Amino acid sequence: MIIDLSEHAKFRITGTDRLHYLNGQLTNDLRRLAPGHTIYTCALTLKGKLAADLHIAADANLFWIDAAASVRESLAIRLKHYVIADDVVIEDVTEDYSLLHFLDEVPPQIDGAIKTVNDRFRTTGLDLWFPRSATEGHLPGVSIANSEEVEQLRIERGIPIWGAELSEKVIPMEAGLDESAISFTKGCYLGQEVISRIKSIGHVNRYLRGLKLIKGISLRVGDQLFSSKNPEKSLGRITSVTQCSKGSQLALGYVQRGVDQPGTVLEVHHGDSSDSVGSVEVKSLPFTSI
Repeated sequence: MIIDLSEHAKFRITGTDRLHYLNGQLTNDLRRLAPGHTIYTCALTLKGKLAADLHIAADANLFWIDAAASVRESLAIRLKHYVIADDVVIEDVTEDYSLLHFLDEVPPQIDGAIKTVNDRFRTTGLDLWFPRSATEGHLPGVSIANSEEVEQLRIERGIPIWGAELSEKVIPMEAGLDESAISFTKGCYLGQEVISRIKSIGHVNRYLRGLKLIKGISLRVGDQLFSSKNPEKSLGRITSVTQCSKGSQLALGYVQRGVDQPGTVLEVHHGDSSDSVGSVEVKSLPFTSI
């Protein structure tokens, strides 16, 4: 599968202080990032909420950042705001570069391309950055996956994205990002105090989980989740929905702590309706049996 990520916001970070600076701004430890590899990380607010989630690739003398297109402006402002005396240059190269992700495919040879290892879909793949001008918008022999295929893959593998599962209202632990995007040993970064406090408590109040339709009609984004024992209190919300290759309807959604264990059955209500339209079973992520 070849996935086109060219619509992502893209930045090039240069300067002798780039590692020290970014490591004090982002949640993961960039000191363990080797050239030719990519790391997943987050930018947070002072209150520990998400400002963006992003991937950083290391080249010999610079870093490449990609993130959701919708955070292009806000992420640029967030990163540049704290550059004071550091030798750091942050360039927006969104319009200058294309970005493809290759799963079990061999990337083509393109002049000026940068190739980095990235497990952004929970399995080892390759990102290919290349100047848009190098291909004039055409790559012979490359077949790009359509949006439905990519969305199915994303949901089956439990990958949260900005605008669906992730927003400025989300704490990283709620979306399970502490497993892949946060270092608890590297030291200080913006928002670190809040994240450390939550870790010491040991939990948040809701978690991102997989949901499988086991009875009823189709699921919708925005559907509310309830317990049959207490149909008056919403215990969660569906954020993404797909039809998997085996015919099951799967979803991602936030589920309140206490009813988030795999195997728990919850009732589904469309929107603000008080009537159940079916039920789902809570699943751990990524989906292993569908």
